[in-house]
Amino acid sequence: AIATELGHLQIHGAGFDQKPGLEIRIEEGERLAIDALSDLPGLQAWAPRIRSQGLVFSTRANVGVQVVGIDPAREARVSVLADSIVSGEYLDGQRRKLLLGEKLASRLHVGLGDKLVLSVQDAQGEMTGEALRVGGLFRTASGEFDRSSVFLRIDEGKQLFGLGEAISELVVVADRRSGVGDLKRAIEARLPGGLEVRTWEEIQPLLVFFVELFEQMGWIVYGAVFVAMAFGIANVLLMSVYERIREIGILMAIGMGPRRMVTGIVIESLLLTLLGVGIGLAVGVVSIWLLRDGIDLSRWAEGLTAYGVGTKIVPVIRTGDLIIPIGVAIVTAVLASLWPALRAVRIRPADAVRHI
Repeated sequence: AIATELGHLQIHGAGFDQKPGLEIRIEEGERLAIDALSDLPGLQAWAPRIRSQGLVFSTRANVGVQVVGIDPAREARVSVLADSIVSGEYLDGQRRKLLLGEKLASRLHVGLGDKLVLSVQDAQGEMTGEALRVGGLFRTASGEFDRSSVFLRIDEGKQLFGLGEAISELVVVADRRSGVGDLKRAIEARLPGGLEVRTWEEIQPLLVFFVELFEQMGWIVYGAVFVAMAFGIANVLLMSVYERIREIGILMAIGMGPRRMVTGIVIESLLLTLLGVGIGLAVGVVSIWLLRDGIDLSRWAEGLTAYGVGTKIVPVIRTGDLIIPIGVAIVTAVLASLWPALRAVRIRPADAVRHI
């Protein structure tokens, strides 16, 4: 979602969220961005956009769409639009052309080079329109986005909407997602009053909810795995204690205390667990390396794009993916080994040495 449309941050005129059209806009927006954003630390790229609603007509159908005017060069640095062209060309160097999603082109029954009429309401409230040709078709991970958006050059959009030098929004991408909060505060300190800066979380709270839901589901899976692991460790150690009852009895008879016995069994549990974790992480890292070019899911493209999931998933490994399992495994190993350890120290030496 960030790479398709949202960016990490968006700058609008105050109240744009309640009236997302041309009524609330940023006057002299591009010049403002150059002055305010160019040398900020943590900023990777920014791009201006014009955004409004309109109707697009073909000879066989008409569809309500979101009309977006973009600076082709800058947009290529903040979104995946330029890399999502599957037919035709991006807007670089093209005049009087539109970019459409494949799904929208199918609804309109048009292809490359076909003429469309784009009808919009301009900044003065008057209906206006222009005939344009299909210059390119794109396909992103979001089926809804592909069905509902058309793109044209921002200079042609300004002329169509009668905006002069005004724009609807500025989209900002940080060099890392963890630095978005700091970048937001730095931008707010430089911008004049009457403008608001919002993060992608503030723009799409529903998306944040789903991200948090998936993370909670991940912890449920973690819990299930480690509960199973705890029973496995406990079973192995119980069998180990049972098979060494005579040895344990002899050690206790010659003076090994309960504390040292418990410590020995816990250490054995930790060594078994760390060996298993090490093998598992090695297999995981090698698997991720082998899948570095991505997992092709194009066979299920229609179902995936309905949920905003791309047809190629590239697995990555983060620091937390290593630290959390190791930490939880160690805690689980210690807790799971306490039961066999306590069983071991309760063995009476006299009974143990007679055990067959």
